[in-house]
Amino acid sequence: MLVRFGMGFVLTTFAASAALSAPMSAEDKAALQQQCAADFTTFCVGLPPEDGPETQACFEKNMTKLSPGCQGAIQAYKKKS
Repeated sequence: MLVRFGMGFVLTTFAASAALSAPMSAEDKAALQQQCAADFTTFCVGLPPEDGPETQACFEKNMTKLSPGCQGAIQAYKKKS
Protein backbone atom coordinates (compact mmCIF):
# COMPACT_ATOMS: atom_id res chain seq x y z
CA MET A 1 0.00 0.00 0.00
CA LEU A 2 2.78 2.44 0.88
CA VAL A 3 4.59 1.70 -2.38
CA ARG A 4 1.38 2.20 -4.37
CA PHE A 5 0.69 5.53 -2.62
CA GLY A 6 4.32 6.59 -2.99
CA MET A 7 4.37 5.56 -6.62
CA GLY A 8 1.32 7.69 -7.26
CA PHE A 9 2.93 10.63 -5.56
CA VAL A 10 6.17 10.14 -7.47
CA LEU A 11 4.46 9.87 -10.82
CA THR A 12 2.14 12.75 -10.12
CA THR A 13 5.03 15.02 -9.27
CA PHE A 14 7.20 13.68 -12.06
CA ALA A 15 4.55 14.33 -14.67
CA ALA A 16 3.63 17.64 -13.12
CA SER A 17 7.23 18.76 -13.41
CA ALA A 18 6.84 18.47 -17.17
CA ALA A 19 4.12 21.10 -17.14
CA LEU A 20 3.60 22.84 -13.85
CA SER A 21 0.69 24.90 -15.08
CA ALA A 22 -1.55 21.98 -16.05
CA PRO A 23 -3.34 20.06 -13.31
CA MET A 24 -3.19 16.27 -13.54
CA SER A 25 -6.53 14.58 -14.03
CA ALA A 26 -7.45 11.40 -12.17
CA GLU A 27 -7.36 9.62 -15.53
CA ASP A 28 -3.80 10.78 -16.26
CA LYS A 29 -2.66 9.81 -12.77
CA ALA A 30 -4.22 6.36 -13.10
CA ALA A 31 -2.60 5.80 -16.49
CA LEU A 32 0.83 6.78 -15.19
CA GLN A 33 0.46 4.58 -12.11
CA GLN A 34 -0.68 1.61 -14.16
CA GLN A 35 1.91 1.95 -16.90
CA CYS A 36 4.95 3.04 -14.85
CA ALA A 37 4.78 1.14 -11.55
CA ALA A 38 6.96 -1.73 -12.77
CA ASP A 39 9.47 0.70 -14.28
CA PHE A 40 9.78 2.50 -10.95
CA THR A 41 10.54 -0.78 -9.15
CA THR A 42 12.95 -1.86 -11.90
CA PHE A 43 14.98 1.29 -12.43
CA CYS A 44 14.56 3.19 -9.19
CA VAL A 45 14.88 0.36 -6.65
CA GLY A 46 16.10 1.56 -3.29
CA LEU A 47 14.71 5.06 -3.70
CA PRO A 48 12.06 6.19 -1.25
CA PRO A 49 8.53 6.00 -2.69
CA GLU A 50 7.96 9.71 -2.21
CA ASP A 51 8.98 12.32 -4.70
CA GLY A 52 12.40 13.85 -4.50
CA PRO A 53 15.22 14.98 -6.74
CA GLU A 54 16.69 11.47 -6.81
CA THR A 55 13.46 9.93 -8.01
CA GLN A 56 12.92 12.54 -10.71
CA ALA A 57 16.52 12.08 -11.82
CA CYS A 58 16.00 8.32 -11.98
CA PHE A 59 13.07 8.66 -14.38
CA GLU A 60 14.91 11.22 -16.49
CA LYS A 61 18.06 9.08 -16.62
CA ASN A 62 16.14 5.95 -17.60
CA MET A 63 13.57 7.52 -19.93
CA THR A 64 14.78 5.57 -22.97
CA LYS A 65 14.74 2.31 -20.99
CA LEU A 66 11.20 2.70 -19.66
CA SER A 67 8.57 0.35 -20.98
CA PRO A 68 6.69 1.49 -24.07
CA GLY A 69 3.51 1.81 -22.00
CA CYS A 70 5.19 4.06 -19.46
CA GLN A 71 6.84 6.19 -22.13
CA GLY A 72 3.50 6.45 -23.92
CA ALA A 73 1.68 7.50 -20.75
CA ILE A 74 4.28 10.17 -20.03
CA GLN A 75 4.22 11.44 -23.62
CA ALA A 76 0.41 11.49 -23.69
CA TYR A 77 0.38 13.53 -20.52
CA LYS A 78 2.96 15.95 -21.86
CA LYS A 79 0.90 16.46 -25.06
CA LYS A 80 -2.16 17.37 -23.00
CA SER A 81 -0.21 19.93 -21.00
